[in-house]
Amino acid sequence: MKTFLSTRLRAFQSAWLKALLSKPLKLITLIAPLLTAGAASAATQIQFWTMQLSPFHDDYVNGVIAEFERQNPDIRVKWVDVPWKEMEKKMLASVAAGTAPDVVNLNPQFSAKLAQYGALANPEHYLSEGEVAQYLPNIWTANRFRGETFAIPWYLSTAITIYNRELLQAAGAEVPRDYRGLLVAARRIKSELGKYAYFPAMDGSRPLEGLVAMGGELVAGDGSRVGFDNAIGSAYFNFYRDLYQQELVPRNVLTEGHHKAVELFQSGEVALITTGMQFLETIRINAPDLFRKVSVAPQLKADSSAYNVAVMNLAVPKRSAHKEAAFRFAHFVTNNENQMALARRIPLLPSTAGGYADGGYRDDQAERLGSEPSLFQRARQISAQQVLQGQVLVTPLPNYSKLRTSFVFNLQSAMVGRAPVDEALAETAQTWQLFLGNDHD
Repeated sequence: MKTFLSTRLRAFQSAWLKALLSKPLKLITLIAPLLTAGAASAATQIQFWTMQLSPFHDDYVNGVIAEFERQNPDIRVKWVDVPWKEMEKKMLASVAAGTAPDVVNLNPQFSAKLAQYGALANPEHYLSEGEVAQYLPNIWTANRFRGETFAIPWYLSTAITIYNRELLQAAGAEVPRDYRGLLVAARRIKSELGKYAYFPAMDGSRPLEGLVAMGGELVAGDGSRVGFDNAIGSAYFNFYRDLYQQELVPRNVLTEGHHKAVELFQSGEVALITTGMQFLETIRINAPDLFRKVSVAPQLKADSSAYNVAVMNLAVPKRSAHKEAAFRFAHFVTNNENQMALARRIPLLPSTAGGYADGGYRDDQAERLGSEPSLFQRARQISAQQVLQGQVLVTPLPNYSKLRTSFVFNLQSAMVGRAPVDEALAETAQTWQLFLGNDHD
């Protein structure tokens, strides 16, 4: 019986094999979907988080992902857009839970906070020297914490001075180039018009950036010592005290931020504002009468200091199971072609050196024709020049949130007269020295 069954089984297998071999097209038709499904399931899946790019930039982001997947059929990208205010909380929770994305869009200070705990992979371990060299060196070095690079720079912005020509002319004031000139203009505008030259917003990293723009430094040496417990730090605290005590700025500078500065500038109560060139389009739409009165100039700074540049990064968490694929994708998103495509959509600047090599930020045609560049062109020219000559003034710091809180609290104490400048400065330096030596935020 056993022999009979074995014989019948071999006969059946032989007939089945002959049938398949006699119809090869049918065999391919049957097997091809199985092979395709197997290849799809074998593709590496990575997750990409951005900050508030949807829905206005869906076409751009989806287009970049589609082209990357076409060039890299072994990788699939899942895009998740996160609201700006929720990113830090969601990112910290995902890192703690071991569910962090493979590629995430972060700013340098928050990136540095994660790097402080060893949570981010070093792109220099995955990108070639040639690939690293594609980025502006002054921007690439901004993403270093204690000698380790923690992210790839993506798009950039830099503040310019947007000013109301009518107010300055009416007061007989000049456009200030530095903080000393700003104090002169503020006194002139207040005495002649009863208005304000400036609203020194104290949210974000602006108060810290201002000290470096004045020619000071936040940390000294290897980064373990306070750098502003000196004459420049004292001059900076005195500058803010004078603005407030002489009523050269609105009282609500202590409680309001950049949004209030924008509001007062648009209402004609403030003569100048330092913000990104993208704000010009907001003025053009919301306040067309004001738009006809505005001009642009470089940001305020001392001759010895660099222009400030803000950077948005792409980082890869160290726990990602697909770091090779993640960095391949991050480099693709930030290559010159894709960055320039983004810069043509919105008034931002690329972090790649090639973006400034083709004359795209110079108004050569206007110069040849002897005509003046438009306000938008002029803003782009100034912004590009500042990026090439600038740097991130507030470099990654350990315990950044505590350092910033201490600085602003003591600066405001000096402004309102709650503490003398020397005492407020000394208190700030003492607190900073404590936290600079403590790695736990």
